Amino acid sequence: MPPRSKIYDLPQDLREELNERLVSTGFQNYDGLTGWLEERGFKLSRSAVHRYGQDLQEEFEEAMGDVRKTTELAKAMATDQEDESGHLIDATARIVQDQLLRISIAMRKAEDDPAKAAKQLGSVTRALAEIGRVSLGQKKWARELRLEVAREAAEAAEGAMASQGMTRESIDAIKRDILGIA
Repeated sequence: MPPRSKIYDLPQDLREELNERLVSTGFQNYDGLTGWLEERGFKLSRSAVHRYGQDLQEEFEEAMGDVRKTTELAKAMATDQEDESGHLIDATARIVQDQLLRISIAMRKAEDDPAKAAKQLGSVTRALAEIGRVSLGQKKWARELRLEVAREAAEAAEGAMASQGMTRESIDAIKRDILGIA
């Protein structure tokens, strides 16, 4: 395993500003960024900043690809149906779970302090649990909605069949089929 980048030894706010500068310059001008860091009292090699920038660029491009995929998925799901079965929420939950997993892995790599990493991982775990609760709640709502629609259909069918002179036994059998009762 290669040694940990000295970039991670920078103060958090300085590293965040470096990230912003890398993104805003299109991941270029490493000489300028090295000079900028040196002006702030941190002497790092151009190659260290460049390696860090390349890793950040890969993560950035992957994240942007995920955003585009999620947007396209949401558009397709929204135009495809009313999403009563919760496919959009499930797909979104899977994407968020994937991102939270990546975040937790990145935190473990970047964080030397196990207590701080554990606290951050606790936040990730709570977010995953909340996603699960939302997904379960949506599925429960969809199930209740399907049952209500089936009841309304069974009542409407009962009235129509009774007016057509069907026997009570036949009406009850059809209602059981509509409601899914054995």
